[in-house]
Amino acid sequence: MVVEIAILEAKPGQADAMREGLARARAVISRAKGYRGSVFQQSIEKPERIVLYIKWESVSDHTEGFRKGPLFTEWRAHWGEYLVGTPDVLHYNVFAGEE
Repeated sequence: MVVEIAILEAKPGQADAMREGLARARAVISRAKGYRGSVFQQSIEKPERIVLYIKWESVSDHTEGFRKGPLFTEWRAHWGEYLVGTPDVLHYNVFAGEE
């Protein structure tokens, strides 16, 4: 299992709309092959900053299967218009603690 950590920044005044769109988009990503769960978090100090913690079976399930598949466009349609710039996305191996 790998964890995708994505840091997103909402346009000024659009944090609530992005949060609501991401909440709806979880139903889309949950249908992806290799998806194992997720937690989305919004910063208290900087509400426009949102962190996605998404568990995948493998990096390729995310990068090849989901990102290059038909679900990605549907996923991004729920929140993409509120995004500033490009999300900062990296993948991690869990080596201690909960998976």
